[in-house]
Amino acid sequence: MEYTELADYPIHSGTVTEWLPAATSADWRRDPRPLSTNHEAHLAFSSHQTDDTPNCWIGTAFRISGPLDTAAFTQALRLWVGRHEAYRTTARAVESDTGRTFERYCVAAESVTIDSRRYGRPRGGTEIHDHIEKFFATQISPFSWPHLVVTTVEPNISTAEQEWFTVVFAADHSVMDAYTQVFAIAELTEIYRAVESGREPQLPPTASYVDYCVGEREYAAALTADHSDIARWRDYLTADSALPGVPRFPLPVTGTETVGTQPNQQASLSLWLLDAAETESFTGNAKAQGGSQTSAILAAAKIALGRLGNSGSTRYLMPMHTRTSLDYAAAAGWFVGLMPVDDALGEATTFAAAVADTAKALKVNKDLIGYPYARVAELLGVTQPPEFVISFVDGRYLPGAAAWTEHERALRSTMRSDTEVYLWINRTVDGLNLSARFPANEIAAASIHAFIAEFSTVLRDVAATGETSVFLGRLPGRAGAAEEVA
Repeated sequence: MEYTELADYPIHSGTVTEWLPAATSADWRRDPRPLSTNHEAHLAFSSHQTDDTPNCWIGTAFRISGPLDTAAFTQALRLWVGRHEAYRTTARAVESDTGRTFERYCVAAESVTIDSRRYGRPRGGTEIHDHIEKFFATQISPFSWPHLVVTTVEPNISTAEQEWFTVVFAADHSVMDAYTQVFAIAELTEIYRAVESGREPQLPPTASYVDYCVGEREYAAALTADHSDIARWRDYLTADSALPGVPRFPLPVTGTETVGTQPNQQASLSLWLLDAAETESFTGNAKAQGGSQTSAILAAAKIALGRLGNSGSTRYLMPMHTRTSLDYAAAAGWFVGLMPVDDALGEATTFAAAVADTAKALKVNKDLIGYPYARVAELLGVTQPPEFVISFVDGRYLPGAAAWTEHERALRSTMRSDTEVYLWINRTVDGLNLSARFPANEIAAASIHAFIAEFSTVLRDVAATGETSVFLGRLPGRAGAAEEVA
């Protein structure tokens, strides 16, 4: 499965229907359970965005075989929204003399209905893309419910053997994370099939993300500026300067474009680095040398950056899920913490040594994942969002993963930033995929493509032989890769 912007997903021609959860104002109840720290920080950040800043969202696209049964799909969406309290909660602003705060409101599952709007005229793929993009941009907001909306596209086909329809949904990040994006495919499909067949959906029980937020806020409130783990975060965030600040991508990404009133829209790409057999070989060779899949992949990234001249440590923030209980394994919500990684190439001259160092770097700060990063940033006075992020997810064992095709896709909205670099490395049954977003300028493009070239080389070397060249600076005997790409 790839992780891309909607513009990179090939939407077919057909007929579009919009689906929105609905509830009357009388059905909402003030809920004493607090917002998560992530949610509250998300609201605060969004409050400072300009009116022309597009709303951000994450979502998923996938196909369901057979013709669209609108009555069954309507009921399936009601059951889906009813299953997850995260989809039935919102935040409302409260203004006072001391400033703006937010309160949680919830609506009962039985009070939710589904409104739909079908556009009868068949449309081409480009027109459908533009329609869905606008629909998501105008409907998804951290400040107004619903925070989850759905579209379906019925293709222009005539043979029964080819009947299927595409589902594309989007949500505000406050109610959804990456795991929610992907397990929703099998979940919603199963609910729809159950409704069609008149049976109960065969799904595991799930707890409420809203309940999870209670413990998360208690954990965050216990943190103080003099807490020993905050001191560890302070040491990490001040490694490059006297004042706390987030790590940045170690290759040049700053362009010479005129700075406007807001950052430029970022560039985006997705590509497959290894096929399934190559990925299995890479992992097997790494484990034979004492490494794990995760430490080996991240060590390969470190080696690639070292070849391109990164003589310092590779420093980034790594998202990790915080589903600490099996009760939350299938819960929709924003269960994400950040782990600070400081991974020096050091004296390593072999891949095994580099992997061992990476494993140590990952282990030393793993216990910091549980602390909400928004609270850490608040205590340390860090105002900028994360700028260099690397994520790795092995999705092969998620529900329904074996059935994923090129039509199943995790999606994200466009983003604006002149400095941020995000790398999502995903293993699926098809191999190893890299998705990235980065500043849209020639300097950043050269750096990112140079990194990808070296990263791919390291991965393929290890997959083929179990070893790769480990060194700092320009590649021997030729110009630096950044110069070659430029």
